Amino acid sequence: MKEVADMVHIGELIAVSKVFHLNPFQMVTSIENGSMEVFETKEDFIKKYGIKQTYDELDDWCELNNGKIFTKPK
Repeated sequence: MKEVADMVHIGELIAVSKVFHLNPFQMVTSIENGSMEVFETKEDFIKKYGIKQTYDELDDWCELNNGKIFTKPK
């Protein structure tokens, strides 16, 4: 697994942490232990989850304007 610091910027963590109601430390911990995923591009996300109206296998997900997608699988 890549280092979290190599995958995400602190500003991204802060923005996304508000969506998931976690603080940045909790976000990093969740990404490190695999309970959250970070996709560099929408294409990477679509490869794994496909294109759907709803994603029942995810608790929540968030797409940033730079194309990164953060997901929290159930």
